[in-house]
Amino acid sequence: MNRNEEAEVRSLLARAADDLPAGGVPAQALLVAGERVVRRRRRLAVAAVAAVAAVVLLGSAAVLGGPVGSTTPADEGAPSPGRSAPTAAPKRSTTAPGGPVTTQGEAPTVASARFDPTRRSFRLGWVPPGAIHQMSRTGTAIQSVDADVPDPLVPDGPVEPGPMMAVAGSVTVRMGARGVDIFAPQLGSGLTGQVPSPEAPGTPAAPVDGHPAYLYTDREQALLSWQYAPGGWVSVTVRSLERPEEVARRVVAGLTWQDERVTVPFRPFDVPPRAKLVGVELRTWEGRWLNATANYLVSGPIGDEGNRGDLTIGVSNGMYKGDGSDVGGSRTRVDGRFAATVDGPKGSGAYRVGQVPGCRECVVEVGSESSAALKAVGGRSGALRLAAAVRLVANATDPAFWRRL
Repeated sequence: MNRNEEAEVRSLLARAADDLPAGGVPAQALLVAGERVVRRRRRLAVAAVAAVAAVVLLGSAAVLGGPVGSTTPADEGAPSPGRSAPTAAPKRSTTAPGGPVTTQGEAPTVASARFDPTRRSFRLGWVPPGAIHQMSRTGTAIQSVDADVPDPLVPDGPVEPGPMMAVAGSVTVRMGARGVDIFAPQLGSGLTGQVPSPEAPGTPAAPVDGHPAYLYTDREQALLSWQYAPGGWVSVTVRSLERPEEVARRVVAGLTWQDERVTVPFRPFDVPPRAKLVGVELRTWEGRWLNATANYLVSGPIGDEGNRGDLTIGVSNGMYKGDGSDVGGSRTRVDGRFAATVDGPKGSGAYRVGQVPGCRECVVEVGSESSAALKAVGGRSGALRLAAAVRLVANATDPAFWRRL
């Protein structure tokens, strides 16, 4: 399990386990169950239910325990020094079915050495029917967008957002900076940060924007990729959907290139002096924002990939029910507002304050992934004060009013 997946597991388990009874369960066992959640999060609801059941049985005592792994769902770090850039794949003799496809707008002709995490380079147009949950991530090494078709978490249950969510099928578009291997995390073959393969995976397919394209398929996914500029790759991954190559090409045809500033629905806030913004994540549900998170790096590079950082500050809009009082069922209060904390080893933790002024359903979360990050925000009490200080913009439902970071 890579670092970004582990971070996602920690966050999911921290949220899901708030109301669970404590138990003396080994940390590694809980992380193993969490890893199953990640592996199954894009499969049918039956698998998701099994994963949630495993989490419930394990309890919450060791939610943030376990060893720190390596990184990435989605936000991979900058390439390691001395890495070689991927090169154009050599000519091969076969051609996959499907005609040439062209993206929208002006495709970049130069791959940046590092992306600016406050800007995004593309947006999706066409997405599969039912893909009402979308998530965009910016970072210094990889930008990505997911479009998910959610499933009920329990058979015949409602399809709704939440800390745990089943997914029936998905599309992921990933764009790498120059020299960044975007294929390893997609194929589960290792860590981003390794020297990239000189070839894209799969066999030749019809061109994209006039560039050679390659199609890889296995039991779970189809991966269509092309080199948008020397040293820079784009991939479209389709999971658990019918006619995956057709879906991938329709997604590519609707892909629009644009240099756009990232904005968020909350006002600027003070962060520790050493905190460096390394990525932004925005999730939407049926077009409305569900969660917006800024990722910061305090302690320096983490493994090969630092885009997610070790300090996260974000606001959830509808991830929790009611007025936010279920963010742990705890008696903790900050300025009279419901609050909850989950502390883990080595500075790991999640610190949440509900009932954000102007949005009683909103919850602010400050997440720490290192001792340096937790110390920088002033420990548990400082993290809660920071969460309580975050405020939404005047009209958070309208992106036109959102602020830059």
